[in-house]
Amino acid sequence: MANENSKADEKYLLKNGRVLLKEMFEGLAYTYPVFDVYPESRIIGLKLKSEKRVCLLGGGGSGHEPYPFGYIGDGMLSASVSGYVFTCCSSLNIYQAIKYLNNYNCNGGVLVIVANYTGDVLNFGLACEKAKKVDNINVAELIVSDDCSRPGGKVGKRGMCGLLYIIKILGVMAKRGSSIEELLSLGKNINGKLASLGISATSCNIPGEEPSFLLQKGEFEFGVGLHGEAGTSRVKACDAKDLIRLAIDKICSTLCLKEFSEICLIVNNLGLVSHIELSALAKYAKEYFDELKIDISRMFVGTFLVSLNMYGFQLSVIDVSDNREWINYIDEETSAFAWPGNHMSIKPIEKQKSENIKILKIDDINPKLGVCISEKGSLILKNILKQIGEDFLKNVDVLNRLDQEIGDGDNGSTISRFASDLLTNLNKLPLNYPASVLYSLAFICEDKMGGASGALYSLLLTGAAGHLASMNYLDWAGALKNALDTSMKYSSARKGDKTMFDPIIAIHQIFQEYGNLNAGDYVTVLEKALHRVHDVCNEVKQMKAEFGKASYVESVTSVGKMDAGAYGVALWFSAIHTAYMDSSK
Repeated sequence: MANENSKADEKYLLKNGRVLLKEMFEGLAYTYPVFDVYPESRIIGLKLKSEKRVCLLGGGGSGHEPYPFGYIGDGMLSASVSGYVFTCCSSLNIYQAIKYLNNYNCNGGVLVIVANYTGDVLNFGLACEKAKKVDNINVAELIVSDDCSRPGGKVGKRGMCGLLYIIKILGVMAKRGSSIEELLSLGKNINGKLASLGISATSCNIPGEEPSFLLQKGEFEFGVGLHGEAGTSRVKACDAKDLIRLAIDKICSTLCLKEFSEICLIVNNLGLVSHIELSALAKYAKEYFDELKIDISRMFVGTFLVSLNMYGFQLSVIDVSDNREWINYIDEETSAFAWPGNHMSIKPIEKQKSENIKILKIDDINPKLGVCISEKGSLILKNILKQIGEDFLKNVDVLNRLDQEIGDGDNGSTISRFASDLLTNLNKLPLNYPASVLYSLAFICEDKMGGASGALYSLLLTGAAGHLASMNYLDWAGALKNALDTSMKYSSARKGDKTMFDPIIAIHQIFQEYGNLNAGDYVTVLEKALHRVHDVCNEVKQMKAEFGKASYVESVTSVGKMDAGAYGVALWFSAIHTAYMDSSK
């Protein structure tokens, strides 16, 4: 419908692309005072000292940030020029940028580095011709074409993330005084050793426009470009490892890499991939190159050159097997804010001796703390723990749904990690010693659950275990009291705050009424406590949340909704009741 807003448009805080670019450049001027920023012509330059040497100029359309201006710095670009989103900058602005650099470098020469897209090549070429003819500036154009997803044809391969290797190496050489002819020759040589390939799960959305392609679930676009354009093929993959292997196989065949070849690798976020995912992709890439016996000398992982907000990644490789000196240029420090390489990227020549951090394991817990119970008692305890684990796993979706209403939606998933590990370790637990068992459960909570609930349960169990370990009989009422005291030292949640503490406090009150329990009292106490837990959960439902997401967000109404933490307590206490009753028959 003509008058409806585009769905793509809704994803942007600022929807007028042209206004947004001007705002971005003005923001950069505030952020990096060392830059000369010209928002109207979208030119950024490094405030240089006058010296006769070649300067590097990069640029193209916007939407690839931090490229190009993120690579302006000592030893990389000296200036950049940008166009509108995915539209090459005008030749007039490029011409202005060339003249800007020429004013600083005493006509030492300007090397323009251009990704191979028709608009970029034409506009940068036109600006270079004008600068040569009109101003007699020593300027040359180096076209980078590293996309290995398709044959080049008449237009050649597209320029991709590999141009950063060229900027990095030539930037160092220019700083050291190489001539424009030497840099141009070296750049062409490097270009022949580059291969890059992009894969995505979505297209990108230019403000006000629909996506350029749509994918079905499980499909990935293989060989995507930097302007949101579709790739060479559509592939189905079970997981990211398969995608990495496809990309690396293509890169290896393009560069004729073989065993003992030496490379540098960039794992580039094309827009929306999280750093968690990128680091996992880096691991898969490293492992596959190791399998192929290809040595990665340097690896760089991050957001280098994007396709606006595309959910995808790009691998970019430079073969340094016959040119190991290039690694030294890649390693050299630069002030460019977007280049991540520094001394931390460099492999140490000798393996440095490091202190070993002892990783604690559940087996390290003393298995004979507190009272030793009978074989019958330990079997009952085992059945109870098994019931708790199984009931938690059955209710993962229920707990997540409750948590989505007034929390962050992961309570069930968090507890499932505890339940799974509990069931895995059940036969290894020292079931004759309840105090040791509770310490083991606290360890599982701490190690596997994470988040606030993991910490609280670990504190509760640690408090209970500590009390039982100090007694010569099973004082469950005292254990519950110490559990609450220990956890409440670190949490300000109290009765009536709509949290997991409400039903636990209710359980403790029932146990406290009976004092020192005999085995014959357990049935009565558990029955009474379970009824009280159900009553409290109904009360909790009508409370206003004083903790968690609902307490922060006024638009989230907590009254009338169940708290997932309190419901979780009802689950495990009901499991204790069920298992104990079954074991006592």
